Amino acid sequence: MNLKYLTRNDLPEIMALQHVVYNMLEDKEVLQTLNEDEFKEIIDQGFIVGICDQHTLVGIRAMYIPPVDYEEHLADDAELTEKDKVIFSEISFINPSYRGRRLQTKMGEELIGEVKKDGRFDYILTTVMPYNLASLKDKFRLGFKIVKTSYKYNGKKRHILQLNLQSPLAVTGGAKKVHFAKTDWMLKNSEYYIGDSLEDDHIHYYERQNRC
Repeated sequence: MNLKYLTRNDLPEIMALQHVVYNMLEDKEVLQTLNEDEFKEIIDQGFIVGICDQHTLVGIRAMYIPPVDYEEHLADDAELTEKDKVIFSEISFINPSYRGRRLQTKMGEELIGEVKKDGRFDYILTTVMPYNLASLKDKFRLGFKIVKTSYKYNGKKRHILQLNLQSPLAVTGGAKKVHFAKTDWMLKNSEYYIGDSLEDDHIHYYERQNRC
């Protein structure tokens, strides 16, 4: 297994792999697919990696630099004013035959390191469907925190997660353990709590001290 940065030459394999992964999903809401033009834009920005088994692409992960006037900009959800300092953790998917090897996290660590070296960004933001526990665990392993739970993408319930690259999000007090399915509580209390980790189907929430 080897990791490589992807180019436009890899686009046919990327689209084919996305097709395979999407068609095998029981819940299609887990993956917000991208079209060729969207992948071209991401590739041209330079923050997209793939995992290959021999010469076969089995997984991809990408970051995306959104324009400051991007519709539904996640910085608005996270109450961040410096939109030019924000990059999104965009799409990620793995061939089902290769799941369970933490390949998403490996690619995430690589991209986060590259974003830090780039030096333009202070925050990485992303969204996760509340019932996608594999993706949620991956984000927590990488250091992301839930800063809001809301409705995005035409009414789909999503956690908005934030990774600070300069200083950690400040929290206080002991953990409040909330079952991952209690999304009504999360929708009501995002203003006051930050989700820090997942253990035994419960998210550990802490009182927030500030947004940044």
